[in-house]
Amino acid sequence: MQQNEAIQLIGDAIEKVIQKRVEITVATDLVGDKILDSLDGMVFAMELEILSGRKFPEEIDLVEQGYFKIAKLVEFLSAP
Repeated sequence: MQQNEAIQLIGDAIEKVIQKRVEITVATDLVGDKILDSLDGMVFAMELEILSGRKFPEEIDLVEQGYFKIAKLVEFLSAP
C-alpha cells in the first residue's frame, strides 16, 4: 500500500468513528492532537483493522508504541 492510500484509509476510519472528516498528515498524532480520545482510539483501531485487513499486535499498548501517529500507521499499513 502506498503512503497516500494508507492516509486515505486512515482518514476513512477516523471519519467513521468521529462522524466528521479531519485533515491529517504524516505528522499528525491522533491522540496528542486530540482528534481521538481513548475510547475513540480503540474503536478506530478496530475499524482500521476491518478496513485494511491488518491486525495490530495484541499484547502492546497502542498509544505507548506510537500507533496513533500517522507516520507509524502508514508504516504499519505499508509493511509487506
